[in-house]
Amino acid sequence: MKSEECRSCGSKALTLVYDFGPQPLAGYFPTRPDSEVPANRYALDLTQCRTCGLLQVTNLPPIEDVFHADYRYSSSTVPDLVRHFEGYAEYLAARLPAGASVLEFGCNDGVLLERLARRGFDCTGVDASDNVASLARAKGLDVRTGFLTEAFVAEQNLTGRFDAVTCSNVFAHIDDLRGTMAAVRALLKPGGVFFVEVHDGDVLAREAQFDTIYHEHLTYFTASTLRRLTEAEGFAFAACERTPMHGGGLRFSATLRAAGAAATAPESVALIDGAAFAETIRRCREDLARLQAEHGPLYGYGAAGRSQMFINMAGGEGRFAAVFDDSAFRQDRYIVGTDIPIRSYSGERGGCCVILAWNYAPTIAARVAGSFDKVVTLLPDYREW
Repeated sequence: MKSEECRSCGSKALTLVYDFGPQPLAGYFPTRPDSEVPANRYALDLTQCRTCGLLQVTNLPPIEDVFHADYRYSSSTVPDLVRHFEGYAEYLAARLPAGASVLEFGCNDGVLLERLARRGFDCTGVDASDNVASLARAKGLDVRTGFLTEAFVAEQNLTGRFDAVTCSNVFAHIDDLRGTMAAVRALLKPGGVFFVEVHDGDVLAREAQFDTIYHEHLTYFTASTLRRLTEAEGFAFAACERTPMHGGGLRFSATLRAAGAAATAPESVALIDGAAFAETIRRCREDLARLQAEHGPLYGYGAAGRSQMFINMAGGEGRFAAVFDDSAFRQDRYIVGTDIPIRSYSGERGGCCVILAWNYAPTIAARVAGSFDKVVTLLPDYREW
């Protein structure tokens, strides 16, 4: 399915920024190599709305192919992400009254809710994938399985119950943004606050982070486009700050606005140039070829969604002997679209290790120090560790 209008403002004034061609799903970790069972591939684009400026993917795979009972992402398996959510829990605790009621949608395995509950907050979660939701329920958390819609809110008797609603690295996955905003309004008490963490679209465009663009990430917000959406949907801007999450993120909050209150005038739209994506992909292809020529078959570290897209977009098939990952959810599977195995790291040694999960590079570089002749990241720039 291809979307023909902006999912924020509804405009049909859409401009293609870059066409990435047919790509597999970043969240799919097959149990058999691609040479035996080829992965489904779907058209992938980055498009911008000329009316409101929103960056978005307009080619949508079937939702059941993206989020399902075998979803392979568990936040608590990533130490740096656990530390991030510890900090986010402190951030929320400093801004909410003691014992406040909080709902997190896209709560995954409950990594944030668990920390809020320890601080005395009344926590509820929602996640679309039952396998990770069950991990949260095993921690004693109240987590429901489903997609956040107004109908779901009513069915679950959640209307008007919450002082705050939050989501982290989830809002970008949603096609029906305005429907989700209506559900958030329904959840909140009068004056309630919506907190959201997303990738920073300005950083993504400036650094040509092509590996961050995939079908599961439908939307790439900037501070201005996130403010446009929330104000158009009945909220008043509260705050926005930048975080290092996932290579550049935004932490944004908005308060449920009283009926009849006016939104601020939108800023002008700045269109981005997609040529930087082509140049960065070309440079990464050349870097991989050079590193393989110098050191033999490469090893990767970090089988995140962005790592899968990097290998597929930058021609990594045939260059990597294996990719290491610390999550049991992904080990003993394959990089989608390739025959590259995903393994646990047990002190293996080799010529060159490419840290594919470059947003966690310091932690990974310390883990493999002394085991490889060269340890590098290729994004956002080439760097040796």
